[in-house]
Amino acid sequence: MEAAETSDELKISVKRRTWFLGSFTPVKIQFNGRLIGTVDSFEETEMNILAKKGQLMCTSPMERESKLNVQAGDRVLITDTLFSRTANILIAVWTILVISNLIYTSLPGTNPEGLYPESGLIVLSVYLILCTGSYFSRQYKIVIDDKGKKD
Repeated sequence: MEAAETSDELKISVKRRTWFLGSFTPVKIQFNGRLIGTVDSFEETEMNILAKKGQLMCTSPMERESKLNVQAGDRVLITDTLFSRTANILIAVWTILVISNLIYTSLPGTNPEGLYPESGLIVLSVYLILCTGSYFSRQYKIVIDDKGKKD
């Protein structure tokens, strides 16, 4: 969050760096309990706030919240939680395994069971567990971006 102070106005720049899960829904940004805007995936949005400091909050689907006290000069970054990153990686790996197995079984002269036996029910179950677990958990956290802080 980049802040420039003129009287009682706080100029905030909020960056969102999240992975695949949840990237299709905007994150709601609230300041001291008041909705001030939304941020889409891999976007940076500037917001003007009439205050010197306060509490910034981002909201995940299912109204899971992450809060951070901010003041002039801070930079804010919205990132994935550890669970959300893990779910993203597991879904990517699982998708690669399923696709490689489908390609292998379509080649002539290969074992019809593929590289490893799988059923459609198992594939669907893994996707449902990962996506549902990720959706009902807190997907995002809001942190001070030390890398972008100006000295």
